[in-house]
Amino acid sequence: MELDHQITSKFRQIKSVLSAYFTQILPAYGISPIMMYTLEYLRKHPDCIAVDIANEFGLTRGAVTQLLDKLEEQGLVVRKPHPNSRRSLSLQVTDQGNELANAILDAYNKKIEKLFANYSADELASLKQLLEKLPL
Repeated sequence: MELDHQITSKFRQIKSVLSAYFTQILPAYGISPIMMYTLEYLRKHPDCIAVDIANEFGLTRGAVTQLLDKLEEQGLVVRKPHPNSRRSLSLQVTDQGNELANAILDAYNKKIEKLFANYSADELASLKQLLEKLPL
């Protein structure tokens, strides 16, 4: 089944708007998009190592080291000895990092919710039902 061009175009437009919202919110919290993406990755993958970050985001080892240094300096991440590898350090989000990520996501979600201010309850229910069918 070939999708209507307007549907795919609208999804690209939505992605662009959501990305812009995200980058607008972050400066108030003093972190960059890659720092937030890293926090979210670490929250979903506890005890991962630096090479996991490099592979996930296509960064060099040096770039990951600088990124982790910044996150650690801000008290958002800690490096600890890895339980299974003497040569690696485990990366963990601190309580402060979790609080910051939650605050950012809360602000982001509130900004997104404004997109739906003019929708009726029935329209929102229909949209929710359609979105739940997406294989994400």
